[in-house]
Amino acid sequence: MKGRWKSFAIGAALSAAAFTAQAAGALQFRPLLAHDVPALLQTPHARPLIVEIWSLECSYCRENIARIAQWRRTAKKNVDVVMVSMDGPDQAEMLNRALAPLASDRKIDIARVPQYANAEDMPERLRAALDPGWQGEMPRTIILRPDGKRHASSGLLTPQLLEAALRD
Repeated sequence: MKGRWKSFAIGAALSAAAFTAQAAGALQFRPLLAHDVPALLQTPHARPLIVEIWSLECSYCRENIARIAQWRRTAKKNVDVVMVSMDGPDQAEMLNRALAPLASDRKIDIARVPQYANAEDMPERLRAALDPGWQGEMPRTIILRPDGKRHASSGLLTPQLLEAALRD
């Protein structure tokens, strides 16, 4: 009987170690409430800030995230990026699954990008706090320049749009 318990304990310990190692690579989604948004969008920043708003239901959102990463690499722009999922933090497992292909691509490097998830009971509260003129279409990108100017757009980004938002 003791042998079975010892085998069980070793098996449980190995399973826990494997689970911990797997979870260590997981993105951490911080809950975001509407009253937290002003601090997140606080200006002036030393560098431009791109806030990429996405959702599991958005078919273009992950492509947009990859486009931002590609643009940062090729344009060699020193900008900060923050990602906000309109899905709740309780969906972290699904969010990680959706971003797994991007998270495993070291060129995109979203593991270093702060990740937030909507913690509001009414998603509209967070949406209004992020961008009062936004009606909910995604992907939504907010670009905050160091001079305090703000650019917001919905849909897929192009390098030209990103450059113009930082220049104009």
